[in-house]
Amino acid sequence: MRPLSKATEEAFARSPEIASQRQREIGRCHAEISELEALLRAGYPDVEGLCLALADWSAELRILEGQT
Repeated sequence: MRPLSKATEEAFARSPEIASQRQREIGRCHAEISELEALLRAGYPDVEGLCLALADWSAELRILEGQT
């Protein structure tokens, strides 16, 4: 993913709508990660699939948090 330009970052920082959307997306990442962790702890049989999903959501969260 290409880094955002300084002007784009500043526009994002000033936009409450974009900030609100980013917070919703971060919240969804946390919710998905929590659900996956609960399934792992509960003994869900597709451990490999859960681990892949956990890696994907964790990467998405890192990307979103890097935009702040």
